[in-house]
Order: sequence, then C-alpha cells, then structure tokens
Amino acid sequence: MLHITIVKRINMNHFSSHILMTYPKNFRSNELTLNDNTFQKNTSNLSNSEINIKAIEEFELLKNEIESEGVKVTVFKDERDVDTPDAVFPNNWISFHKDNKAITYPMFAKNRRLERTNLAIECLNNNGENISIYKDYSNFENNNMFLEGTGSLVLDRINRIAYCSLSQRSNKELVNKFCLDMGYNPVLFKSFHQDKPIYHTNVVLSICNKFSVICLESIIDKKEKETVTNSLISNGLEIIDISVSQMSSFGANCIQLIGESGPVLVMSSKAYSSFNDNQLDIIKKNTQIVYSSLKNIENNSGGSARCMIAEVF
Repeated sequence: MLHITIVKRINMNHFSSHILMTYPKNFRSNELTLNDNTFQKNTSNLSNSEINIKAIEEFELLKNEIESEGVKVTVFKDERDVDTPDAVFPNNWISFHKDNKAITYPMFAKNRRLERTNLAIECLNNNGENISIYKDYSNFENNNMFLEGTGSLVLDRINRIAYCSLSQRSNKELVNKFCLDMGYNPVLFKSFHQDKPIYHTNVVLSICNKFSVICLESIIDKKEKETVTNSLISNGLEIIDISVSQMSSFGANCIQLIGESGPVLVMSSKAYSSFNDNQLDIIKKNTQIVYSSLKNIENNSGGSARCMIAEVF
C-alpha cells in the first residue's frame, strides 16, 4: 500500500470546531437507497422500533465522545411528522461554508428530500450562529440531477479542491456548478464496489490536516487514479491507501475536527479496528482519534461517522 511523506502543513482554520448532528428520530433501513448503496445491509432480525432505539444509543455515544474533546455539537431534533429514516446524515442535504453561507442539495431518494428544512438552520441560529442559504440546488431534482452535499463532495477547503466520485447521486454538471459558485477546482473520478459505482465519495476518501485516507484500489481507471494521487500529494497530503476491505469497514468515512487540544479525527469503532499499526502511527502523529460503535447505523444505512456530521463554519 502507498504511503508518501509530505512536510507541507495544512492550516487548521479550515477545519471546524462546531458541528451539526441530527437526532435519529425515525431511523431504519431505507428501502429507497438499498439498490445503489452496496454498504447497506438489510439483514437485521430486529424490528424497526428496535433498530431505531439502537441508533439513538449509538448517536448519543458518538456525540458524547466528540463533545468530550471540546468540539461544540448542536443537535437538531426534527419535531415534524415526516418519514425520514436517514435524517441522521445531515451532511447530505446541507453544507456550511465561511461567511455564514449554507448550500442545500438535490437528493436521490424521495424520502430523503423531506430532510431539508429551515428548522435546522433556525436551530443553529438559536445557538449563536447567523447562517443563511447562499445557494439552493434542490430544484435540480426535477431534472433527475443529484448532488448529495459532502457525501458527494469531499472538500479540501484550504486548497479549494472538490473531489467527487461520480455516481447517480453525484452529477458531474452539478459538481462543476458548485465549483464555479464556490471557487473550487473539481477532481472527478469513478470508484467501484461490488461492480457498482460507489454512491458517495466520502466512503472512498477523507481529507485531513496533513494526510488523506483513500481506497485507491476502488478507482479502476489508471489515469483517474493517477490524477487523484497527484492532486493529494501536490497539495501536501500524506496518503494512507486502504484496502477495499478497510473501505467496507468505513475506514475512509472519518472526519477531522478541532477540539480544545487540537485536531480530532472522528470515526467508528469498526473503522478504527480496520487500520493496521503503520496506518494508525501516521494518523496518531497528526491527530487525536475519537471513535465509538456505530454497528447498527452502519449496517442498516451503509453510512458511518463522517456522514453523521455537518461541519459549521
């Protein structure tokens, strides 16, 4: 596996010390996302009610672990009567940017579109923010064009690069529109798992302060793999190249935040256990690690810790 040492430093001001998390009020395995999410398993013997109870327990444990590192967590509890089984993943429908800007996105699954609500922004603003919608791309759903937030877009905010693994949830035209609107440069590629396009880029790639976690094996096209690799290296990131098995354990579905004592990398217990000693050494020399079990959420939704977090700037 590939490990490349780079000495360039990444400015931690481009990472967040405040996040939005959404309480998993109606969590279950979403039947509308099973077809293209190869990480999602619908094999639980539990009832939907039991699955939801376990999701709440896992949500609270992860939130508490993150808060213990001094990261501010705003929890949005949606009191509306809506069927939103994947609401625990707010980063797919909204992203936050400097100068109190928010962007809302077009969602592939029809029941996920119900997650979009100004109530989440009101919740943040009631907690000291002053956020407003800068761009709303949701109308592209009418054209069957989708871009699911920082699930689709893995952002290198300091170097203004938007990495995107194209899929039916990540439309090339919309990636380019985001980049034009926000002043980013796109790096586009395709990645695969079980012979299907990987539904979200943040399952394949994570951008951290001095390193990146990526499953290069999932990028089949050699030129695309070279383009992604060269972009990461040239922008000062040490590459931790994980296997497909590690990717399936959500090793790349991690996110770096800023705690009271510096950078904190958030991931699930399953992801943490998938890293080998050499990979953990690289991570630990650059950041603290926070993890907790998300087994029930991971199995039933095909998403993990990074998906549960929307950074607030």
